[in-house]
Amino acid sequence: MTNEKKENTLIQLQKLLLDKNTPFVSYRLPGEEEIITQIQYKSLPVEIDFTAFDYSQSGFILSPFSITESSKSWFLNPDIVIKDNSIPENLAEEITESSVFFTKNQESQNLQTTSKENFCNYVNAAIQDIKAGKLRKVVLSKVRKQENPADFSAATFFHTLCKKYPHAMVYLLQMPGAGCWMGATPEPLIQLNGTQAHTISLAGTQVASEKPLEAYNWTDKEIEEQQIVTEFVEKSLHESGFTSIIKKGPANHQAANLIHLKTEFRFDIGHENRTGEIIKTLHPTPSVGGLPKAEAHDFIATYEKHDRTYYTGFLGPVNVGSQTNIFVNLRCLQLFGNEFVLYSGAGITASSVAQNEWIETDNKMLTMLNAMRTS
Repeated sequence: MTNEKKENTLIQLQKLLLDKNTPFVSYRLPGEEEIITQIQYKSLPVEIDFTAFDYSQSGFILSPFSITESSKSWFLNPDIVIKDNSIPENLAEEITESSVFFTKNQESQNLQTTSKENFCNYVNAAIQDIKAGKLRKVVLSKVRKQENPADFSAATFFHTLCKKYPHAMVYLLQMPGAGCWMGATPEPLIQLNGTQAHTISLAGTQVASEKPLEAYNWTDKEIEEQQIVTEFVEKSLHESGFTSIIKKGPANHQAANLIHLKTEFRFDIGHENRTGEIIKTLHPTPSVGGLPKAEAHDFIATYEKHDRTYYTGFLGPVNVGSQTNIFVNLRCLQLFGNEFVLYSGAGITASSVAQNEWIETDNKMLTMLNAMRTS
């Protein structure tokens, strides 16, 4: 079977899973070509405490920015894992006949497009609190609600994202309690290969142009924003007892249509399972929340008019081939029937300008919108 035929067969399976409300995820890791699809059709994913979870299990984790009654952590324990688009001949029939499904929320009435006025008002409020010494940095987000394009197919769009953004973690998933999400995120929270761990600090944003990657220069505000995240990650790892940390950067890094500053960290977690501890230590990093953590979280809860739910949460495959790849949920959208909701955010520091932050958040939404326009 040709690659094109295999892709079309997977698209048809994804459409069936979406139509049947069957829990599943399809994902493609950065720099790889293989798409992996995990399907749990004989039972439903379970709610978990991600800090105490047994990460020796194999599956896929999804967790929100903040745990609430309506947004919880889920673990998909697949009944079947499909690699290389090689789908068993009778799988579609078996899913149709015996799939355990859940009811998806098809309405987005609780989410309204963020107005420029509201966004700029809470950016300016953040700047005031930072200058008053109440915060060092806070990340503020906005949402945009739009109708699906004519003949929109989430399954087809997933494959468009895979082709357009080879250096992102691209995914399409649906789970109970979360609904249907898809994205192309550039930011790993924690990656494990055996006991070898990798994480990054990522901040600062410019729109990519034709010039070489090393030719992009940064303002003091952008350098400060990235340094805040870097200091947090380094301090958090040391406080958790990791000492042999290899640090590299900062360096320019391209993710989709954007250029960021990135610093990498590599370290050994030892022989015990410390994945939940590391996630708890890092999440949410100042690249999606702020510093101090608690004060930034309170500011976000007070000023943002929308519930982030799984935007700026984390997700990824756990213990698949001895590797765990958990990413921050950025550059994403949530699907509701005939419409979708885009999310994006920007890091606010004392030198931020509200108008510039509005433009930055628009540019981040273009990761998804540009791909949608060309699919």
